[in-house]
Amino acid sequence: MLRIKILKPFLIILFSVIVNSVFSQEITCTNPICKFGFVTEGDTLLFSYELKNTGDKSLIISNYEVECGCTTMEQVNNAIEPGESYIVKVKFDTHEKYDRQDRTVKLISNAKNSSVVLRFKGVVLKKKKKD
Repeated sequence: MLRIKILKPFLIILFSVIVNSVFSQEITCTNPICKFGFVTEGDTLLFSYELKNTGDKSLIISNYEVECGCTTMEQVNNAIEPGESYIVKVKFDTHEKYDRQDRTVKLISNAKNSSVVLRFKGVVLKKKKKD
């Protein structure tokens, strides 16, 4: 029983070292929030976010999560190497969207800060009816 008590902290430290060596990729985003101001319903907006791998291993963005089908992100097909930057493009279709919009895109990756969230917000105005 005494061996287990002595061995347990050692195993915890060893596990932490292994996890940190596997997950040493890190994403940074210079401007994670885009404000689009006022647009008219039906417009399609395109946002660009610059991501950088500030870790020391290859960064892989495997997927993303959005709140609804009105938002899509261009798939990242290649690894982002240490020190490299990558521009992610997000598209927002304002069709049938009105008033204030505050949307997020959550990036899924192998980084230790995997849940990076990109955000855009603004106001969508209704189209004027033609008489």
